[in-house]
Amino acid sequence: MRVAALAAAIISIGAGSATVRAGDGVLGRYDFHDPAGRWRLPKALAEVSGLAVEGPHLLAHGDEQAVIYELDPATDSVVGHFSLGQPAVRGDFEAITLVDGLVALTTSNGVLYVARRGANGEAVPYRRYVTGIGGSCEVEGLAYDRPEREFLFACKTPRVKALQGHLAVFGWSPERTGPAVLRLRISTAAIGDHGNEPVHPSELWRDDVTGHLLLLAARARVIIEVSRDGQVVSVAKLRRSLHRQAEGLAIGADGSLFVSDEAAGEYPTLTRYDRH
Repeated sequence: MRVAALAAAIISIGAGSATVRAGDGVLGRYDFHDPAGRWRLPKALAEVSGLAVEGPHLLAHGDEQAVIYELDPATDSVVGHFSLGQPAVRGDFEAITLVDGLVALTTSNGVLYVARRGANGEAVPYRRYVTGIGGSCEVEGLAYDRPEREFLFACKTPRVKALQGHLAVFGWSPERTGPAVLRLRISTAAIGDHGNEPVHPSELWRDDVTGHLLLLAARARVIIEVSRDGQVVSVAKLRRSLHRQAEGLAIGADGSLFVSDEAAGEYPTLTRYDRH
């Protein structure tokens, strides 16, 4: 999106004057001081970057190749894997989501890869879309808004002045023409003080029940819950001892919330928080 168009989009949705307020939204269901389980992931997922939910299982990927691993958190085991392309497509992959049986991966430049779900060991064909979002920001989060029929991209690092000091989410769909649309812009000041760590999203999750967005920020070790109208519902703090570099977030079919961490010099992990 060009800077002029981006500025117009910002004006159209307002300045994002959200404030933290009490509430029992999605994050209020979990105690982030008391995890229900923690799994040391295999070395193949040392740079685990994203999570998606498929029934009782999770799908996860690294950040250099489009290889997707199927995880069974009930048994702490990898039960399969497949790739996009043969050999697997290479790129700076940052996030994954599922849409009606299709798998979608995004790179940090907002290039979207969409493919069918592969069988174990299979290499599947894919479609590649250049969304243009990479011109405005570095992408590191992907979700799907079913009512709007569009993909949502979380902006990690702004590349235009208009987004500096803000959390931003763009919407884009292959079903329509035109550039991506700025769907969310919130000042990071609305999130509160988290020491000297900047709040840069590393993952995005959309809750289908409430429509709320959850933005995970690895360095600040927080999860920010935002309502459909751009209000910050709550902010949950993650324990430093458990989360060295949180890059993936997903809520399972049973309501359990999962956070994946890159190895960061040690080993990758998957931490589970059950509803209370």
